[in-house]
Amino acid sequence: MASSRSPLSPPDIGERIRAQFGSDVKSVDEVFGHAVAKVDPGRYREIASFLRDEPDLDFNFFDFLTAVDFRPKGGGFEVVTQVYSTRHNHSARLKVECDADDPRCPTLEDVWPGANWCEREAWELFGIVFEGHPHLVKLVLPEQFEGFPLRKDFPLMTREVKPWPGEAEGVEE
Repeated sequence: MASSRSPLSPPDIGERIRAQFGSDVKSVDEVFGHAVAKVDPGRYREIASFLRDEPDLDFNFFDFLTAVDFRPKGGGFEVVTQVYSTRHNHSARLKVECDADDPRCPTLEDVWPGANWCEREAWELFGIVFEGHPHLVKLVLPEQFEGFPLRKDFPLMTREVKPWPGEAEGVEE
């Protein structure tokens, strides 16, 4: 489908988000040609709906959602959502900070249905609860699996000390 107009620049997208939501937009940057907005979790769903519904923005395609664990650096978790406009050929990224001890984020599943599985995956692998999600159940790991394997504090078997079962190699007597 051809674009009905030229894409907005990342600074223009950022200006429109800031004009609508003011201080609930913590920062707006341009990163590799994308507008990246850090937003208040309480306004996340409203900002997402604005990005989808505002005709000049028209972010009608949910690209992906993932998370980042910043706890080793003294932070919490961050949910990262990428969206795209197929009509205007521009993209934007929303970032939401979540608590380190009890990470929670509002769901976008009803804003963009494509968020459903991505939120399930982030819940399963990072332990972030997406409040309002209709069906947070495991997607990729077996039911009996315990823990959140993409958290930085998850014990990897390759990091566990394992005693060598044989004799020392290369020792001459």
